[in-house]
Amino acid sequence: MHGQCLVHHLIFIFFVVHFMTNKTELWLIRHGETAWNAKQRLQGWADIPLNEVGRKQAKNLQRYFQEKEICRLFDSVVSSDLLRAAETAQIALGHRALELRTEASLRERSYGIYEGKYWRNLMRPVEDDVTSDESTQLPNLRQPDQEIPEGESLSQFHERIKTAFETLAEQYAGQRIAVFAHGGVIDIAWRLTHGLDLYAQRPRPIANTSINHFAIFPQTRQWQPIQWEITEHLQRSAP
Repeated sequence: MHGQCLVHHLIFIFFVVHFMTNKTELWLIRHGETAWNAKQRLQGWADIPLNEVGRKQAKNLQRYFQEKEICRLFDSVVSSDLLRAAETAQIALGHRALELRTEASLRERSYGIYEGKYWRNLMRPVEDDVTSDESTQLPNLRQPDQEIPEGESLSQFHERIKTAFETLAEQYAGQRIAVFAHGGVIDIAWRLTHGLDLYAQRPRPIANTSINHFAIFPQTRQWQPIQWEITEHLQRSAP
């Protein structure tokens, strides 16, 4: 009887250790700047390429990865299939012999009929809708359940990104992945890793080519922040 209890205890310890150590580490990186970024226009699924500033940012990212030897950690590279993200990945990690996998599930939120519009008029703090008469004239795309013709509500986008990353964590269990995506994708990952709802306000904007390091435990689907908002490479000038 004592022997059986010991075996069960050892099996329990094995599964606990396995679940807690078999994590997938992700370095989530925003793409470089585009012309629409510079003009503060909603991009969504519009396939806008990097501008010259964005290409320099991606080159700075490559140098940073090499100097810090971070690029040697990556087992795989995954990107949104939109050009601005994939191009950033190709510049930043093109020196590594890693196949770039592109995924439509990692795209920016679809803003439907509002793509190309000036974003500040459409992306307001939710509390402003209560205090401003002007806010009622335009939809607030930050309202979680605000429907968008031909696009996604914030709640729908949240579910898509959550599923996309948890699927990646299962497919690449125990690996370390560089993921190139978009500001909206990083916003949702920030909320999931920090236990925040869709109403929480970010302390500051998400910089182009900023890096966010976190882990997902595939068996429990637990999200864990490691180091958020790495931007030291943004202060340098490309050669």
